[in-house]
Amino acid sequence: MTKASPPRQAQPELPPELLLAARLRRRDERALAEAYDLHAAAVYGVLTRLLDTASAQEVLQDVFVRLWERPEAYDPARAGLRAYLLVVARSRALDRLRATKATAPLHTEDGAEWPLPDEQPGPAQRSENEARHRRVRQALGGLSPAHRETVERAYLRGETREDIAAGMGVPVGTVKSRLSHALGHLRRLLGEEARSWLD
Repeated sequence: MTKASPPRQAQPELPPELLLAARLRRRDERALAEAYDLHAAAVYGVLTRLLDTASAQEVLQDVFVRLWERPEAYDPARAGLRAYLLVVARSRALDRLRATKATAPLHTEDGAEWPLPDEQPGPAQRSENEARHRRVRQALGGLSPAHRETVERAYLRGETREDIAAGMGVPVGTVKSRLSHALGHLRRLLGEEARSWLD
């Protein structure tokens, strides 16, 4: 009587970020559409704080065109897709601002000095920014010191999970667990507002 061969163990499923990155590299248009649906609103929200509406829309398109044309530039082992797209968006927006300032004429046709736009936020924008910062600080204040430091290192300093683990002397798994707990807490308190700066 022959022994039955043991059942094959199922292969562990890859994390969604890795699967999406692999599909993008295979030029899967549906993967690009999914990435856009998931992250375009957050990217556009960041861009509208830096640029006018028309420029923000153009740069938003540029960001996703870059993702399509150079999917290998995104490394899911280093950061989440939203974090990567936000970095690209900020870089493109700052490039556009610098180019606009560099090419703006310094004088009008009659020789008068051309008034450069005031890049400082107005009173209403400052008030809104201060209120947002207060809400974020209050939300962070509800976390334990370890959870708060983990979030600040990841999202304010841009450290990788491995860097955080080394800096805090804990395993990478602990860092991931702390981030998961902390981000759930922040999203419950901040709602959709948290999506503009959290991955």
